[in-house]
Amino acid sequence: KRAGIIVNKNDKIVRTDLSDKQIDIDIKRAFYVKVLFDGNWTSYCVNDGTVADLLADNGIPFGDDYFVSKSLNSVLEPDMEIKVSKKKSINIAVDGKNESVFVPEGSVADTLNFLNISLSADDIVNEPLNNPVEDGLNLIVNRVKFKEVTESEKIPFSTETKKSKDLNSGDSQIEVNGEDGEKEVFKRVKYVDGTIVDAEVLSEKILKNPVNQVKIIGTKPIVKGNIKVSIEDGKITDENGKTYTYNKILTGVCTAYHEKPGSKTSTGQIARRGLVAVNPKQIPYGTKLYIPGYGFCVAADTGGAMRQGRAMIDLYMDSERECRQFGRRTKQVYVLN
Repeated sequence: KRAGIIVNKNDKIVRTDLSDKQIDIDIKRAFYVKVLFDGNWTSYCVNDGTVADLLADNGIPFGDDYFVSKSLNSVLEPDMEIKVSKKKSINIAVDGKNESVFVPEGSVADTLNFLNISLSADDIVNEPLNNPVEDGLNLIVNRVKFKEVTESEKIPFSTETKKSKDLNSGDSQIEVNGEDGEKEVFKRVKYVDGTIVDAEVLSEKILKNPVNQVKIIGTKPIVKGNIKVSIEDGKITDENGKTYTYNKILTGVCTAYHEKPGSKTSTGQIARRGLVAVNPKQIPYGTKLYIPGYGFCVAADTGGAMRQGRAMIDLYMDSERECRQFGRRTKQVYVLN
């Protein structure tokens, strides 16, 4: 009192007796420190000590399983803020690295701040930033960048067709050769972790116009014996004037075979001319076909040569002599509707 020093209730007075009747009096003024633990801030009135002393005195856990934002040996200071939180084990993939780390409990945003991972406005995080972090969380940060580029691209030419009765059906010739054009394209390209995932065209400039190709297609019917095949129209007309339509043309090796009278095909029918053997995985049983030089037929049998791919179709003949005469030929086969 004589010295005019006011001592408050929470101040701490430390007296030290020295020699020659001298006394040292150390007044430690009280101040407040805030601690965040278990989601709550609490103020503590202290006048000296370390962070470890404060936590131990107030039953706040710390150690290997906890993060403390200040060094445990730090001397307490006025208005100091100390955060104590449990450790969470998570996996994080960012910037080409994938690793397991321990982070304090908190939100995803808190975790990124703790790991010094900054985000741009375009970066993508696979979890909402306000979600709490839990053990085992797999956190993925995708870096997104945009770049504006100018590229040269070709303009493919188109093909125009003309019909001509002077060319056989199925034949064609080029009247004008096509040439590709060229254009300059200004794009905004989106990269995710260095890989292009999207490109927005901002503008285009034609540098060279394409030259369209002109192709002449023959329409003159092809006559084979009494059978007239019109490839352009997708129709076949027999000697009796009956018209069939086809949807596909197959080209492959055809062979011939003969069986004893009464022999049955794989589909249970009596083997006869007009029933042919196929690989049913390629040509299903029951498919109707037209084969120039053989006629109209149905896929009804199979054999090892067809299944092994050595032949496309085996034609049934009425005699072994016909089979020898036919031999092995590459033919066009019309698949009928």
